[in-house]
Amino acid sequence: MEKVWSKFRIGEKIGLGFAVVGLLFIGVVWHYHQTLQSVLADHRQLQTVFEVRKSLALEIEIEMAAARDAEKDFLILRHEHFADDVDQHLQVLRTKVTALAAVDQQSRQTAEQLQRLLTTYQESFRAVTEAWRSIGLDENSGIQGAFRQKVHRLQELSAQYYVDPLYTVLLQIRRSEKDLALRRDPAYRERVRTLIQEFRQFVHASELRAAVKQKLLSELAVYARTFEPYAENALKTGNVGGGMGAFRDAAHRIEAILRAHHVPNLETNVYKLRRQEKDFLLRGDEAYVTKLVDIARTLRSQIAASPLSETDKALLAGLLLDYQQGFLQLVAQHASIVTLTREVDAAARQIAPLITANVNQANQMMAARVEAITESSQASVRLGMLSMYGALALALVFVITLTRRIVRKVRQMAGLLDDLAYGAPTARVPTLPGGRDEINAMAESLNALLEHRANFLDCWKTSINEMIAQRDLDRANSEAARDEAITALRAASTAKVQQLNTIRESLLHHAEQIVEIHQRLRSAPGDVNTDDVQALEHAAQGMVTLLEVLAVDHT
Repeated sequence: MEKVWSKFRIGEKIGLGFAVVGLLFIGVVWHYHQTLQSVLADHRQLQTVFEVRKSLALEIEIEMAAARDAEKDFLILRHEHFADDVDQHLQVLRTKVTALAAVDQQSRQTAEQLQRLLTTYQESFRAVTEAWRSIGLDENSGIQGAFRQKVHRLQELSAQYYVDPLYTVLLQIRRSEKDLALRRDPAYRERVRTLIQEFRQFVHASELRAAVKQKLLSELAVYARTFEPYAENALKTGNVGGGMGAFRDAAHRIEAILRAHHVPNLETNVYKLRRQEKDFLLRGDEAYVTKLVDIARTLRSQIAASPLSETDKALLAGLLLDYQQGFLQLVAQHASIVTLTREVDAAARQIAPLITANVNQANQMMAARVEAITESSQASVRLGMLSMYGALALALVFVITLTRRIVRKVRQMAGLLDDLAYGAPTARVPTLPGGRDEINAMAESLNALLEHRANFLDCWKTSINEMIAQRDLDRANSEAARDEAITALRAASTAKVQQLNTIRESLLHHAEQIVEIHQRLRSAPGDVNTDDVQALEHAAQGMVTLLEVLAVDHT
């Protein structure tokens, strides 16, 4: 690590430090940005899903309410276009449900259930509409129109057998006729004349067949013509002949015609039938069906017991039977409609909770998602804070490490310089060969200075010692002094040789550096960098210095 670290200059180290710190802070900012983007994306997704689900649920609810309104309008008014409106609303509903299925998985499950319920609702409603079409959407169609035609024909015929007013007037004529015979008062003749005129008006206003009307009017004319002589004779002579005569025979014939076309309470009972029919259609109570059947049974008995012709009896009884059968068929169909309507209501009631559940699911999903986003955001914030603190800690560690490495060597060099100024330093600043660090270069230069100084001093001391030993040898007077001087001279010479070997090794080292740089330059011509130039300069200066030391030593 120390070797790698020495390959960088101080500026590069500082730049690298700032780059590392910058990258750490860029990482923190990037993490914060990613967290913010994630939160915003989650929020947009949440808003999109929630708003879409809620909007679609509201639209589905509105369309379902519109379909139910159209359904109720159809059941009340039974107009065909309301059934078409229901189909249109259901078609729109299916489109909305299909859009809901594309939102998320929960919505898809809800949409599938809604599609099934909508199908059930639509099929049930169509069955109801078909049943009502069978009954008749108005009074002139379907089963209702068929039995109404029968009962209208029955009412028309019953009017032809309604002779009660005529019979009443005839009885009044006969009573006034008797009063005239008993009291011989002209007022009763006038009353008979008035009643004859009233009877004639009733005949013209009645719905009897034309032949019957003509027959009645003919007999009435006979009665009126034959009554006048009888009345005149009764008023003048008082002889009434027992109240017998041609007028009496004509009255009997009129009475016989009326009896031949009279069914007691026929028209009244037909109206009672219609009343029970209307009450059932209005209220749907089965009691009215029983009452109608009882009235129809009474009518059949009255028709069978009446003096009508067999042809007329068969016609009236057939119309009454057709009416009753049609009405009972309507009742059965009405019961089916009630059951089908309940099925429609049941299907519709199942749809509403699903729509509400979909909205509730959206609300719950939003709450859960908001909580998850909050927890995720808080975790991201905590991680971001930890990342920031980690980046600050790493930056601090990096700065302290870099500072300590620089300051430690600077302190060492300051100590050596202090020793150099006031003493003889022997320690050296640790260096790494080939390092590009300025502090390392300063240490190498200081170490070279110390080496050169030591070499110079060693050479100087060695030379001085050699000179002193040689002088002592020259001045020796005794054998002992001579031997001591020779020993000192030999030691000085040995130190001198060692010093020369040391200088030789330094020169060889500088020469090897020059050769290495030369080979590198030959392998890459033109690729000369500052470090190589500086290394060459230092090697050359070192050789010059050592050679100067040798020159000094030689001197």
